Amino acid sequence: MRGRLTAGMTLAALLLNVALAGCGSGLPAGADGELADDWVPMAQVKGIVPEVGSCFDSRPAPSVNSLVKPVPCGEKHLAEVAHVGTFTGDDDPGPEQLAAAYAECDTKTADYLGGPWWRWRLQLHLTIPMSRAWEGGARWFRCDLVEVSSANFDEAWTERTGSLKGDKPAALLVGCANAVSKNDRIDSLTEAPCSSAHNAEYIGFFRAPRTMPYPESDRQWFALYRQCSELATGYVGVTMSQWYRLSTIAWPAYPEAWAAGDRRVRCVVYFGTKKVKKTVKGTKGKGLPGF
Repeated sequence: MRGRLTAGMTLAALLLNVALAGCGSGLPAGADGELADDWVPMAQVKGIVPEVGSCFDSRPAPSVNSLVKPVPCGEKHLAEVAHVGTFTGDDDPGPEQLAAAYAECDTKTADYLGGPWWRWRLQLHLTIPMSRAWEGGARWFRCDLVEVSSANFDEAWTERTGSLKGDKPAALLVGCANAVSKNDRIDSLTEAPCSSAHNAEYIGFFRAPRTMPYPESDRQWFALYRQCSELATGYVGVTMSQWYRLSTIAWPAYPEAWAAGDRRVRCVVYFGTKKVKKTVKGTKGKGLPGF
């Protein structure tokens, strides 16, 4: 279960359903049978620290080989480093350290982009050194930005050219969307211009507490709805009692990312079968279905 929608304070039964060689007998050419002579010394691995603004053509992963070389951002790539931080201590980072690193990534990435990353069709990935580099003393972590074809599909990564720092294409902004339901489930949520007819809009983002398990029960989902609703009141300009006339979609990170410490939750207002042709931001409910 990837996400859920609630109609006001009543827990609705609608759930967001996201789509989300054999061995030869001889040695290969160029191999000498000696394993250790081609290894990079530990000190060299430790000394390779990513640089802010560098780009990589490899897919995001929880940990990476420190020796992977960046590519020019003007060429096709998948990830761009917006910030590089440092872990303290010698133990592998646990949930608390990962959560703190994500929080730092959120803040520093906003400085790099000129606004919070979730405003655009982007994802923020935390990347740490592989175990061998960690054992060699590497303590850095990377905050990688990745463009996606849809904000709601975690692995819809797409290649891009050019840096995300500075001016960005207007089409990269995430604002309004069209939600399609099938059999009492949200089947898809596709970005759309706010000036066109749409029935949903992104209203905010937050990170759930690191101690919170991936939501399964109604009570756990309600905790997410509550925070989304609090964000929405400020975004729309209404009171909490007024907000409950509308429905809210709480869209957490996929379970594997959640288990790795990523507690991101996107918040979306949903009008059901009704549609509007404007943003809900600052409207105070005027012209919105239910008001």
